[in-house]
This record gives sequence, C-alpha cells and structure tokens, in this order.
Amino acid sequence: MFTKLVRIGRDAELKHTANGKSVIGLACVYDIGWGDNKKGQWIEVSIWGKQAEALAPYLLKGKQIVIYADDVELETYQKNDGTSGSKLKARAVNIDLTSGQQSAPSQGAVAPQQQRPMSQQAAPQQQPAPMAQAQGFDNSFDDSMPF
Repeated sequence: MFTKLVRIGRDAELKHTANGKSVIGLACVYDIGWGDNKKGQWIEVSIWGKQAEALAPYLLKGKQIVIYADDVELETYQKNDGTSGSKLKARAVNIDLTSGQQSAPSQGAVAPQQQRPMSQQAAPQQQPAPMAQAQGFDNSFDDSMPF
C-alpha cells in the first residue's frame, strides 16, 4: 500500500470508458529528498467508479490530498525523439481531502453527529482499556523513550 500526501498538478477531468465505467487520471506530485537535494516526484493516479464521480469536483489543481494506492508501477515508454522515458502510476484505493478544504464524503464515510446542547449530551463513560487492566499495563509516559 502506497500512502502519500500529494499536490494535484491539474484539475481532475472525469471520463468514461467504452463500457461506461467512470475514471479520473490525476497527475500528482510529492517532495523527495532534503534541503538542496529536494525535488518533485510525479505520479499518475487513477480513481475509478463512484469514488471518481463523487470526488471529481473537489480535485482541483494545487489542492493537497492523501492518496492510498495499490498497484504502483513504473511504466517505461518511447518518446517522440527516440529516447526512453518512464512514469510512476498507481490505482487509488482511497482518497482523503486534507483539512481546510470543502470535502465530499468518501465511500463508507460516516457523517458527523450534529452538536447538541451540553445539557442534552450524555456524559462520557470512563472505562480503562481491557488489556491494560487485565495485564497490569503501566501506561504512564516515560520522557526517556526515543521516538
């Protein structure tokens, strides 16, 4: 599974295959390297079906999204000038629109519950985690642990 925060290189264009399936071919870029060695790596991501139809209006040039993709491959081809070229391609399994954007619910997403006045909200129940209690797990924070 390939998971990456990317920027969209051009507005999404929803197309349909000959047998009626919806598809978007999305050009995305992400940074690789550090400091002066940092460069952009382009990847072409395909989004299929109802997810493509639902997300198309939100996938605009310059927006940041998180892609979860399978079937990542490097495709090689022959350029018009006779030299060989290559491009990175992937099939999106899921797309998350990052915060700060209007977002469409992705497949399987649950709508947030409406806010109720505090007087009508049920008090949260405080219960320790079963594994922590059963095995005597010490969940105190230790500053000496490197992360």
